[in-house]
Amino acid sequence: MVRIESAVHRTILVVDVEKFGAPDRTDRHQVAVRAGVYRALRRAFAKADIPWRRCHREDRGDGVFVLAPPDVPKARFVEQLPGELVRALREHNSTHAPEERIRLRMSLHAGEIRYDDHGVTGTAINLAFRLLDSSPSKSALAASSGVLAVIVSSWFFEEVVRHGAIGPDTFHPVRVELKETVAVGWIGLPDDPRPIVETGTAPPEPAAPRPGVRRTLPRDTNAFTGRTDEVARLLAAAEARDQSAVVAIDGMAGVGKTALAVHAAHRMADRFPDGQLFLRLHAHSDGRNPLDPSEALASLLSGVGFDAKHMPTSLDDRAALWRDHLSGRRVLLVLDDAAGPQQVEHLLPPTAGCLTLITSRRRLTSLDNAMTLTLGTLPPHDGAALFVRLSGREAAGAGPVGELVRLGGHLPLAISLLAGRLRHHPSWTVEDLVDDVRTARDRLGEIRAENVAVATALDLSYRNLSADGQLLFHRLGLHPGVDLDAHSAAALADIPLSDARALLRGLYDDHLLDEPSRDRYRMHDLVREYSRAVGGGDGAAEHRQVLDRLFSYYRRTAAAADDLISDDAVSYLLIPPHRPLGTGESHLTTATEAWAWIRAERSNLIACLLDAANRAEHRHVVDLAEAMTTILDTNGPWDKAALVQEVAVAAARHIGDTAREATSLVHLGHYRARTGNYRGAIDTLTQGLHAHRELGRPQGQILALIGVGAARRQLDDYTGAAEAHTQALELARAEGSREHEANALNELGIVRQAQGDLAAAATAHTRALDIYETLGHRRGQADARVELGLVRRATGNHAAALELLSRAAADFHELSDSFNEAFALNHLGTVLRLTGDPGEAIGTHLTALRVSAAWGDRLGHAVGLNELGAAYRVAGDHPAAAEAHRQALDIYQTIGHRTGVAETLNQQGNLLLATGTPHEAWDRYNLALRIAREIHVPLEEARALDGLGNCATALSQPDTALSCFRQALEIFERIGAAEAAETAERVKSGRLRAPATRLQ
Repeated sequence: MVRIESAVHRTILVVDVEKFGAPDRTDRHQVAVRAGVYRALRRAFAKADIPWRRCHREDRGDGVFVLAPPDVPKARFVEQLPGELVRALREHNSTHAPEERIRLRMSLHAGEIRYDDHGVTGTAINLAFRLLDSSPSKSALAASSGVLAVIVSSWFFEEVVRHGAIGPDTFHPVRVELKETVAVGWIGLPDDPRPIVETGTAPPEPAAPRPGVRRTLPRDTNAFTGRTDEVARLLAAAEARDQSAVVAIDGMAGVGKTALAVHAAHRMADRFPDGQLFLRLHAHSDGRNPLDPSEALASLLSGVGFDAKHMPTSLDDRAALWRDHLSGRRVLLVLDDAAGPQQVEHLLPPTAGCLTLITSRRRLTSLDNAMTLTLGTLPPHDGAALFVRLSGREAAGAGPVGELVRLGGHLPLAISLLAGRLRHHPSWTVEDLVDDVRTARDRLGEIRAENVAVATALDLSYRNLSADGQLLFHRLGLHPGVDLDAHSAAALADIPLSDARALLRGLYDDHLLDEPSRDRYRMHDLVREYSRAVGGGDGAAEHRQVLDRLFSYYRRTAAAADDLISDDAVSYLLIPPHRPLGTGESHLTTATEAWAWIRAERSNLIACLLDAANRAEHRHVVDLAEAMTTILDTNGPWDKAALVQEVAVAAARHIGDTAREATSLVHLGHYRARTGNYRGAIDTLTQGLHAHRELGRPQGQILALIGVGAARRQLDDYTGAAEAHTQALELARAEGSREHEANALNELGIVRQAQGDLAAAATAHTRALDIYETLGHRRGQADARVELGLVRRATGNHAAALELLSRAAADFHELSDSFNEAFALNHLGTVLRLTGDPGEAIGTHLTALRVSAAWGDRLGHAVGLNELGAAYRVAGDHPAAAEAHRQALDIYQTIGHRTGVAETLNQQGNLLLATGTPHEAWDRYNLALRIAREIHVPLEEARALDGLGNCATALSQPDTALSCFRQALEIFERIGAAEAAETAERVKSGRLRAPATRLQ
């Protein structure tokens, strides 16, 4: 019988990702987009004071459906949430590739919601989805320059928006007709608040033509490709009737600014009957000086019919005559290649109804009331389409074409030049051209046609730089990383920080640098090649000095960051770095600043270390690796961390630094274990153990032993694991190291729990927690609480488990330790499922899985998937449960974690039994039983026997069922497991029908 509860009134929010399934988005891109959406939503909800965890949430693949708690004020969803969501999305988009950037549609409604056995339902939910999927909602976002379009229901508008602080004039009504729904919605664009344009108004009568040429636009190209959003913004600007609109289109050389302006001008030409005028200002024309404003005005006035004999001579008089000519007219003016605001100020029409499009390599942000449109490179699919159109190779392979587009830096000019080369060589294939460009020593030289080349276009920008600007531009090209800030720029150029900031802003204004996030700058690939080419005359010795300064800066600052965060963040499997790592002050003074720097510079640190290794700068390698100890452990990814330590081991051996070699061996073993290479970890850690013994370093021995024990446990060698941890514990006590004593106790407790000795496990974890609390070691306390929480869960004390795991997750979050936070969340999700809240458990596991995927933590991912499957089963989503268990089993089998295999097989048995297939469930439980007995894991052995008893009951085999239950009961009681009481009651009463709660 279906259970339907009474209806409740709830706020309904639905979001959907624009073009989630676009052809250029691979599965990896979609995963990154989904992660970004959830990250943005959680952040925005927190900033808007809407409790994310208390909301009912359902994932929709390319969107999210949310029901808010009834006590949350509805005004927050339109007054605070959209703005916070915009900020979160823009931050995401600034650090991700085009295919991973996000624009969202969001619908808001409120109404009666009903709950049944399958989840939630109601006509109010249907309306929210119809609003979201309506054509007006999609069109509004498509035409917007922003990242968010909000559509609210008529009820929500009248009851919330109309009376709120944001004002109803920021929304406009639309008709929604979709399927059976006909309704009115109200659309707002939080980050593109353009005025509503009334339709149906006749345009003003065109003025009588005057002598002269009124249409001077260059021809539009038939090959114009992409730029849909940018064209839409320009067309929207053409609708301005009450004022003269100005749009400044800026971007780097060769990005297609002029092509966009001309194409849009042709599209909107009929809206400007009094003229469509084009004027080149020649800011970057080879062999020509830029037009001064007086010359530009003379050219415009002559073009519209004024006799040169009567032309005023002063700038002001010419500007007055130009304004008088434009009075009452609707004119479209395209000013191409402007040098700066001063060159165009006197040319701008003052008359309402005119539109001026300005293209420039400089950012014209100081122009009053001008809308700026920064043009980036083409997305991969648009770049490929442009190449095919221009080359005439319709059958060109997508892979080679995509590679050419990448080699051309997605720059329209480069793509056009490459397509032209192919078009004029009919015997060439696309693959031939790819080989030529890829193997060319001078890639910029290959991308040319006659006297047109990307290098030439960049050279004109470079010449306009000051001498200091040119020098910094040379140095920036030597940076091995992806982006940089003023501090690293100052180190490269050996200049004061204030000078570096000013010069970086100048390069940014000239579009020789991008600013993907605040105060961080990045070079386009072709600009970087050009920078290295023009700086090639500096010489190898000079380049080495430049990189020495950069590597020293990174080493000092990483060491300072390590010091600021190490008290709360260092893993007990890592050996603290030697000090000092360098001299000089750091600009980092707080842990907050250190964390921000670490997240921004982590990839640069790795790039610098690998670059130093390629240059055989072995001392820089070992110093950088040591300075990055905490950074890599707390931020990962661990495959990169392992690579860093491999390089550091080789470098330390090369220079004969045995202490650094021993340290790096332990760290390398640590990361190999975290990425699932347990046998490799044991081998490496054993080498590190022997090295530390030879050096007489007990601390290194302790950490190597703990690492060996942890890896042996993951390979189900619990006897070997216990032996290693016991040795570490004895050595720590002999050395009087309380922290290492607690570390060894905590690890030993994990082994005892796996062996079924829950009492010994609880004792070990409790002692470890006491020591950590005495030492004030927050991370250690959180670790111990997680493990103690697992013991409490196993013994059935769910209240204590919830408290311990919740507190541990919160502590890890405060410590910015996302890996261990995910570990705690996974186990918290399990307890939530066991206490009857599978929906919250699913959300918790999904959050943890996103973190484990980002870290490359295969074991944590497998744990999360297996527990997620169990939560899906309890929630009734059996297909999702089966898929989650399948993925978990694949990972466990790949990394050789047989305990995990047994756990997953038992969960698969539970699922098969719940779906009415006891014969298949029997096979799963039987296999789990065999594995558990082979590796001596009594808890999974008992659970397998219990499952077999359930199968026998379902198959009407009471004798077999009773035998299995008795065997399970003996183990449950011996190890003190929570399942003992229920099994004992069933055996005692002879009731051989498995209760539903057992399958949780």
